[in-house]
Amino acid sequence: MPRPSVREVIVDTAVTEFHRHGFAACSVDTITRAAGVPKGSFYNHFKSKEDLGAEVVARYAESSGWRDGHGDLGPLDTLRARFTVMRDVLVDNEFTRGCLIGNMGSERADHSPVIRKQVGESLTHWSDSITDSIRQAQAAGEVKGDKDPELLGRFVLDAWEGAIIRTKVAKSVAPLDDFFDVVFGSLL
Repeated sequence: MPRPSVREVIVDTAVTEFHRHGFAACSVDTITRAAGVPKGSFYNHFKSKEDLGAEVVARYAESSGWRDGHGDLGPLDTLRARFTVMRDVLVDNEFTRGCLIGNMGSERADHSPVIRKQVGESLTHWSDSITDSIRQAQAAGEVKGDKDPELLGRFVLDAWEGAIIRTKVAKSVAPLDDFFDVVFGSLL
């Protein structure tokens, strides 16, 4: 089996380290040590820690499994199942990590244009996916057709990210339960 490139090892390690500790708490030295690569290797692949941060957000968004299939479920149940998987991950991690995209956005949006841009693109892509699911649910008669799917898609994602922050603060699943009750019990 071929060895992964040093660049890939650095990015994979940074995903874990940034998610676990946050961007500011991880130095280039911390990441390269955890990756088991020389610190100089970092600068062969990245101009800066900010560029690595943007790559980490993109990688996390791509590898989230958001679009994974959920059997023969209808569009609304599929959307609920996708959020349920993420809820379970948060609970399994005892509410310590949150969402890496949201974490990077809240930590770096005011300080790093490159990370802010990537977080914005990732959130837009994600809300577009939610919008597609809502459109499919409307076509299937599962969600009222008089509701703007784009507005709902953005709102559902914003509500999710807010619920994650509240969950981390409260160290409780209650905000996530509220999200499910309101979004899938009343809104959609």
